[in-house]
Amino acid sequence: MTITKEKKNQLLAKYKGDLSSATNAVIVKQSGIPVTLANKIRMELKVADGNMNIIKKRIFLKALKDAGLEEIGVDTLEGSVFALYATENEFWPLKVINKYLKEFKKANKGSEFTFLWGWFEKKWQGGEYVDELANIPTKEELLSKLCYLFSYPLQSFACALNEVAKKNGGAVEIKAESKEEVKVEVTTEETKEVIASESEAIQEEKIEETPSV
Repeated sequence: MTITKEKKNQLLAKYKGDLSSATNAVIVKQSGIPVTLANKIRMELKVADGNMNIIKKRIFLKALKDAGLEEIGVDTLEGSVFALYATENEFWPLKVINKYLKEFKKANKGSEFTFLWGWFEKKWQGGEYVDELANIPTKEELLSKLCYLFSYPLQSFACALNEVAKKNGGAVEIKAESKEEVKVEVTTEETKEVIASESEAIQEEKIEETPSV
């Protein structure tokens, strides 16, 4: 469908404005995405400080040049594509798309997302580079994993005690000599030695006190 020159100029201005204000821009190929799901993704992108728009390829390429970004050929924008922009956190919009990309692959129901290219610090990067960025753990994810690593030994110990308790009918039996028993045994032995030594001393005193005939 042809569009008027005025509409082209409006799109050019919009693309240029989006590219100039974005911390990065990524081209995503889409296939079989329902309209309702596309709207849901738009809402999630807004929360993630990002946005997207379906692009007119040749107008978008001109906007790249006007925005001072590295240019690409129209043949690199294969299929139905949209531009994904990050305005604050450069990773969150990528992660929103990456989440659905993985879900589509798992479900295998015909819907698909593919990272084609991206512009980071005004330099063009390939799809593999974009994939790597989309899969880098965030600070929050790393902290969550760290907390899990710290708590895992305690959880394992608690599970082990729980299993022992189940085998023992709900009670964990710990076999060890009590301190009181040890004290009693030690005291008894020491008392025997003291009594024996005192008895010997008394007998010696009696012998010394007995007058000789």
